[in-house]
Amino acid sequence: MNGLPGYRKASVSLVLFLIWAATGVSVGTAQYSQMPRRPDPKVQLLNNYRRYPERYIRILEESWKLDEIVRTAFHSFTLRNSAAAVYSEIEIRFTYLNSAGKILHSRLVKIPGNLAPYEVRRYRGFKIKNVPAASDQVVLAVAKALISP
Repeated sequence: MNGLPGYRKASVSLVLFLIWAATGVSVGTAQYSQMPRRPDPKVQLLNNYRRYPERYIRILEESWKLDEIVRTAFHSFTLRNSAAAVYSEIEIRFTYLNSAGKILHSRLVKIPGNLAPYEVRRYRGFKIKNVPAASDQVVLAVAKALISP
């Protein structure tokens, strides 16, 4: 094999090229590509508060009564904020179902005021008008909420 000039040089060049292609690092340097930085945990938590308010605002102790004559429902419920942020412009969806579970009526209602961090607030006699008389059950859900800066 001594009769082939440049054979050894070519194989070394090929090995160096393969190392460079596999790692993306120049041979003989200590430069590595930077790994993407992890987001700041506080920023990530605030983003979660913004994107998923239904995870942090819980509706508890629901009860309701329907006055079939005037077709008005009177609701009592408690909102609990488990986030370390103030929520405002909270919207609750009231969905009325018949006994078979069919949706009869749905109403989006804005809750007045702000909900402070870790606050628990009770609402009594919250009125919803024009509720179908055949309503047998209701489902409450947080539809929207904004966090204050």
